Amino acid sequence: MTLVFICFIALAVVLLVLGIGLERGGAAARELSERLRSIAPHREGPGRELERDRRLSVIPWLDRTLRGIRLGERLEMLLYQAGVSLRAGTLILLCVVFAGGGYILGLALAHRLFPAIVGFAACGPLPLLYVMSRKRGRMRAFAREFPDALDLLVTALRAGLSFTAAMQIVADEAPEPVRGEFAVTVEEQALGLDAREALLHLTRRVDVLDLRFFATAVLLQRETGGNLAEVLANTSALIRDRFRVLGDIQTYTAQGKITGMILVCLPIFVCIFMVVLTPNFFGPMLDSDSGRFALWLAAGMQVAGILAVRKIVNIRV
Repeated sequence: MTLVFICFIALAVVLLVLGIGLERGGAAARELSERLRSIAPHREGPGRELERDRRLSVIPWLDRTLRGIRLGERLEMLLYQAGVSLRAGTLILLCVVFAGGGYILGLALAHRLFPAIVGFAACGPLPLLYVMSRKRGRMRAFAREFPDALDLLVTALRAGLSFTAAMQIVADEAPEPVRGEFAVTVEEQALGLDAREALLHLTRRVDVLDLRFFATAVLLQRETGGNLAEVLANTSALIRDRFRVLGDIQTYTAQGKITGMILVCLPIFVCIFMVVLTPNFFGPMLDSDSGRFALWLAAGMQVAGILAVRKIVNIRV
């Protein structure tokens, strides 16, 4: 048992060091490539996709595998939206390391297969959950700053500037993450990409509903004509009203969310408390088929309850 434990720990450490080392090497290569491109600009014609390092992993076979499935591209976009400077392959390696660590921890503490499987399932998704949490925070920050950026854009348009020049002002003056995303859009247009495609790229990079309102308004104005400043001013007012209604809904559903959190956490804490007081409390259940079935059924019903509570208290506006 001790030898197996040491082997798994050594494997986890090796994988973690390998992933971090490869990622740092990839980051250094990307930085060098960007510096070289700044010294020697591209000579490509307009309309071509901007060249960038799109490898999903610095490990060749893992990169080929991830390119063959849609999961790789989705993870890469998720990492970009979260503002995390990792590749999809590195994230997968981290999930594998955490899953192995959870399995070893459960096996070492309880000396049973069921706790090891629980540790494997609980610890494996932790890096992915962290990235998803970072994405939600970054998207909330973008949505919070976006109405002010729209007001700045409207002011620049009313001052007589073109739409591209107004976008450049937002890219210079708005806070992050609005500034960075608008700067990428302005750079894409400066390098020859069509304004429509640049806006569509912006909506794909930023998963915010209000930004889609903005892109739709701009594209419709380009096709039908009209006062773009007035259209964007109305869009900004609509977004602010939506935030006000959303705030009221969050206030009304706060009690339900707290109740849901208590109902979700209570069984887990009770189980942990009973195991601490009586380490062999679940022993008879784990030794029988009916007991194991009851535990799996309870875990499944707990997950179903979590999803049901989230569905009830999460109201989209």
